[in-house]
Amino acid sequence: MKKSEFLEALEDILQREEPCQENDILADYDEWDSLSKMAIMAYYDKNFKVKLSLNDFKSMNMVSDLIKLAGENISD
Repeated sequence: MKKSEFLEALEDILQREEPCQENDILADYDEWDSLSKMAIMAYYDKNFKVKLSLNDFKSMNMVSDLIKLAGENISD
């Protein structure tokens, strides 16, 4: 998956009107809440076969952290 495709998917998951950028701070998003984290957990499990827990989100501050977490599944 390309990075641009992931950012579009993230916008859909978070139901954002504005585009997501790699250097955005997740806490600045009004949509960043426990429900969106659960949706991201399901998305990573389905698309990347990566199992996340709510504790994993404690170390995530930026959209780039979500990209890094997907590892080789997201390319430039």
